[in-house]
Amino acid sequence: MRRTARLATAAVASLALAFPVAAVTATSASAAPANGSATAADASTDVLARKAKKKIKLKKAKPGTHYGLAGNKITAQVRGKGKVTFTVNGTKVKKKIKKGKASFRLPAELGPGTYKVKAKYKKSKGTIKTIVWDSALNVNEANFTISLSTPSYDYPDMVGTVKFKGKTPNTGYVDIYRDGKNKGGSGSPNYCCMDGVGEGGAFSFSGSYFLGKVAENGPGTYQYRAFYTPTSSFDEYIYSQWITVTVVP
Repeated sequence: MRRTARLATAAVASLALAFPVAAVTATSASAAPANGSATAADASTDVLARKAKKKIKLKKAKPGTHYGLAGNKITAQVRGKGKVTFTVNGTKVKKKIKKGKASFRLPAELGPGTYKVKAKYKKSKGTIKTIVWDSALNVNEANFTISLSTPSYDYPDMVGTVKFKGKTPNTGYVDIYRDGKNKGGSGSPNYCCMDGVGEGGAFSFSGSYFLGKVAENGPGTYQYRAFYTPTSSFDEYIYSQWITVTVVP
């Protein structure tokens, strides 16, 4: 009996010693995948960091520009010296890097539409989209000759229409400025006159109103431009071709 009890006690002790070892082994085995996952995450982060370094950050000066006017300005931010190659509509242009930036202005000849501008510097690349809106301010006549000996009420009218961002507006304003200098708005010494835009985007300047004011400058040849803005804030506008007025005695 005593021998049997001793054997039973020895067996229990043996089992007690075996279980802790197995537990340690299991814990060690389960920790291995965790270490492996951390290594994979670090590698993934490193790959993303390398890809980020190969991208050029591009910015555009405006959300979009108007057809026939100055194109949008695209700026690339890079580290290094040399030139950045810009590509738009199949045409490549190289611009020198100054203080970590290189800028490219899209040509005014681009027709209405959305364009993808690409930039490349060594192995780094970047892409940005910009839009050219279908906008226009047209007048019925761009060349006038008037005489001081003729009453201003006999001067011809100047009429026109406006298209803004592909649509025909029924509101807004058309202002005319000598030499196209519109800085200062109606307070500018170059301001001539204004008319509101009505149905169909139409506007009209009577002969005595526009040309009559030009005649006040005396004999000579003068140039003007008409500007359309949708709001009185004049935050955004388009303008016409040059309007030439010749005043004779």
